[in-house]
Amino acid sequence: MTKITNMDDFKNITSRITSFSHAYLLNVNSLEMAYEYAKEFAKAIILQEEKDDFLIEDISYKIDHDEFDDLYVVNPDTIGINNEEINKLLTYMETKSLRENGRRVYIIYGFERLSTVISNKILKFLEEPQENIYAILLTQNYERIIPTIISRCQVLNFTFPKKEENLEMINNMKTFLQELIKNKKKMIAYEYDYFIDSFSDRMICYENFEILETIISESLNCVYQKSEPNSFVLEELINLSTIVLINILNITNKLKCLIKNNINLNLLIDRYIIEITEELELCKK
Repeated sequence: MTKITNMDDFKNITSRITSFSHAYLLNVNSLEMAYEYAKEFAKAIILQEEKDDFLIEDISYKIDHDEFDDLYVVNPDTIGINNEEINKLLTYMETKSLRENGRRVYIIYGFERLSTVISNKILKFLEEPQENIYAILLTQNYERIIPTIISRCQVLNFTFPKKEENLEMINNMKTFLQELIKNKKKMIAYEYDYFIDSFSDRMICYENFEILETIISESLNCVYQKSEPNSFVLEELINLSTIVLINILNITNKLKCLIKNNINLNLLIDRYIIEITEELELCKK
C-alpha cells in the first residue's frame, strides 16, 4: 500500500492524474479516515477542468460541508444500503449535472458490506458507465468484493494515518452504551445525568457520537470477521444480533447528522435513548 502521512501527500498523488477513470476502488486500512480523503479525491475529479477561481472556491467549500449537489455519498457511517437508498443512488447515476459538462461523483462507503444483489445493481453501471459520472468505492476488506466489481475499477491501495485514540472519551461512551443497554429508558430519568458533560456542547456531542459509531461499527466488524476485539469493541454489543447492531448503528448515524442542525441537544439525546431502547426491546420479542 502507498503510505499517506497527511492530506498534502494525497493531493500530490491525485494531482498527477491527467485523465480520471470512471470508477475507483480505494482499498484502505481505515474507513474512518478514508472518507475525508475520498471527498478530496472527488473534489479533484469535479474541479479538474474548472478554470473559474470563484467557482473552484465555492464548489470546494460546498464539498467540504456536504452541500454540493454533484457529490452523492451513500452511507458514510452505516453498514447496509436498503432499497430506498439504492434507488436514490441509481436515479442519481442517471441524472446529469445542472452545470454545463459538469462531473458528478458518488462515493460508497464500506463497499464490502453491500449485499450481492445490490453490488450487482451497481455493477451494471460500472459495466456501462454514464458520461461524466464517476464512482469512488471505499473498502477495508478488499477480498470480500466480488471480482467482477474489482475488474471494472482502478484499484488504489492506501494506508491512511489513524486518529489518535482518546481513551477517556472511548471509555466514557462505552460506559454510556453499557448503561443504556442495562437501564434503557431509565437513562433519561437519572443515569443520563452522569454523562451530561459529554453532550452539553454541540462539538463535543458530535465527537462523542462519532465515538459511539466507531464502538458499534468495530463491535459489528468483530462479529462479522470473528477478529480479536480492539479498544473500541464492547462485549455487551457483540452479544447482540448483527441485525440489531446494524439498526443501532443506523440510528446513531442518523442522530449524529442531526447534531449539525440547530436542535436542542437534550431532546436529541433523549430521542437517541428512546430509539435505541425500542430497538433493544424489539429484539427480545
